[in-house]
Amino acid sequence: MEQSIASIEFFLSPQLFTRDIINRISQHLIAGDLIVIRNAFEKSLARRMFHCLDQFGEWKLYEGFEEHFHYRHHNIYDETLFPLDLVFCRDIFSSVPTRRFVQRLSRIDCTGTTFGASWYQPGDHSLPHNDYVGSEDNHRQVAFVWMLTKEWQPEWGGEFFWCQKGRGISPEFNTLLLFRVQLASVHFVTQVSRHAQGKRLALSGWWTRKKESQPDQGRPEHGKSAPPVLEII
Repeated sequence: MEQSIASIEFFLSPQLFTRDIINRISQHLIAGDLIVIRNAFEKSLARRMFHCLDQFGEWKLYEGFEEHFHYRHHNIYDETLFPLDLVFCRDIFSSVPTRRFVQRLSRIDCTGTTFGASWYQPGDHSLPHNDYVGSEDNHRQVAFVWMLTKEWQPEWGGEFFWCQKGRGISPEFNTLLLFRVQLASVHFVTQVSRHAQGKRLALSGWWTRKKESQPDQGRPEHGKSAPPVLEII
């Protein structure tokens, strides 16, 4: 398989490039499942990006409450602050060859990219949400989280929790998460313990497209039923 150096395909582990694995990733991504790929990228690139984030010193706190959704985490979103290695990585994830590769896997249009980095410090968390937001020109299609945390202990929290299957993924170095953004793609990040000694670092974002007037919500419409008289949750 010929791969452009500008595409994430070039940097992904060679063990992923079998027809069976690529087909499985595609089928489950289309179905709305969470894809967990361990040892996803070349070790040299993973180490390079860990060092980049580990040495960065201008993290900004983002905290807010939006209709039952509270979040608190530290990020790099301002591209004018990106170190050179982060610019290099952003360009790979946002390149045309990468977006074409993700479109082949997901069977949906991915014409844009949003990219950033996170460091979940003690007390940081994100309550359940589905990522199903975006501007008219930047509708989220496929989400990615590249975990770059080293030597993390489960008791420190910081799990990526996938609500559909009730499954938590503990931060693990060089693990890539992929999922299609739908109303059902509910997930959250458990609170990082004040006793945490390591750094919960990740690169994350979305491949996006221009929002349509009636975007795909990932669920067939069968008509709306009246709300129940009594609901016990």
